[in-house]
Amino acid sequence: MSDAALNESERAELERLRAQVVRTGRGGRAARWAGAVTLLVLAAVVLVLASVTVFARNEVLNTDRFVETMQPLYTDEEVRAAVEYRVGAAIDEAVDTKALVAEALDTLETRGAPDALSRLSGPLASGIDSFIDKQVHTVVYSDQFTELWRDATRGAHTALVALLEGTGTTLQIQGEDLVLDLAPVLERVKERLVDGGFGLAERIPAMSVSFTIAKSEAFPKLQTAATLLDAAAWILPIAGLALLAAGIAIAPNRRRGLLIGALCLAGGMLLLSAALVVGRGAYLAGLGDAVHSTAAAGNVYDTVTRFLKSGAQTITVLALIVALACWILGPGTAARAVRRLGVRGRDAAARGLAGAGLTFGAVGGFVQRYRRGIEFALVFAGLLWIVLWRYPGVSGVITVAIVVAVLALVVEVVARTAVESETAAVTR
Repeated sequence: MSDAALNESERAELERLRAQVVRTGRGGRAARWAGAVTLLVLAAVVLVLASVTVFARNEVLNTDRFVETMQPLYTDEEVRAAVEYRVGAAIDEAVDTKALVAEALDTLETRGAPDALSRLSGPLASGIDSFIDKQVHTVVYSDQFTELWRDATRGAHTALVALLEGTGTTLQIQGEDLVLDLAPVLERVKERLVDGGFGLAERIPAMSVSFTIAKSEAFPKLQTAATLLDAAAWILPIAGLALLAAGIAIAPNRRRGLLIGALCLAGGMLLLSAALVVGRGAYLAGLGDAVHSTAAAGNVYDTVTRFLKSGAQTITVLALIVALACWILGPGTAARAVRRLGVRGRDAAARGLAGAGLTFGAVGGFVQRYRRGIEFALVFAGLLWIVLWRYPGVSGVITVAIVVAVLALVVEVVARTAVESETAAVTR
């Protein structure tokens, strides 16, 4: 029955029903967008937490990764100066050179040495102190120190599991401080002093020398949290990706959903980067007088967190590249202008190649038929490249994006060249 055959009441009822359908459709679309955005924001939050958790898990449970993280500290001048000061202070506390010299001179005097010999007590003690300082400096700034530090670091991480189980010795939690025992460095200094003729160094007892690596209110709770860390490092990334996929799937426009998801993820990672900067200031302020060198403590913080910072920057750039791609594929005026420009360039290149007789033969026909599939495979291969690349960094992600974009452009040109050659053959 046509609208013309309806009476006024029937036509009014039909219009009411049509309006209701439109309102219902709009309401359903709005509800889907609300649900999608909620999931996408939640996905970004979970993925940020996943990044921190995976970083923590790698540092706690992977000895090779931990040693690699600490590697720059082995040659850091500020850190070496701080270690030199701490080892020297430990020796000064253990060996009272003035008292030892006075004791030695008293012994000589009782055996007939002149009383005037006691006047040499000050210069002798000062000379011994200078000799000790020189030996400490030589050890700390030697290549051997690098090996000592690396061995201490590896040994400390090996002991980390014992630490989390409450049986740690080399690496200990002392209140809110994570402390490394530098006893091997002290022992080496003692050996050099003895070899250098300073036999009194034998009196230096075997003892621990505490070196604060980090300070946090969370350390006392680590033994409880460690049991959940490994599981969370696997669960959170999967949950975040699942939420991201669900948000995109229920979005009325999936391209726009992916765009929103990518921007949410980029925003979350930028907040993480900002938190690391703020955390650095809070970390240094919290140390107070616990460390001799604030510069060394800052270098330790930067070194330990550099992989997390780099990961956040890498994911931010990757998310922004995805968002840019979604925008270019969108209906906006600027996006259409960009696509038109790309199409003109592609067509011009294809006409030039076809005019030069370079048609790519059967390969061109194959590329033309399966162009979309090939481009999808290129994008997938690029993502896989980034995943398998151990530390791609921002430059790595940009490099992969450029390579994928160039190869996709080549596919477009080859496919269009095949079309141009077929058209030219038909017109002839």
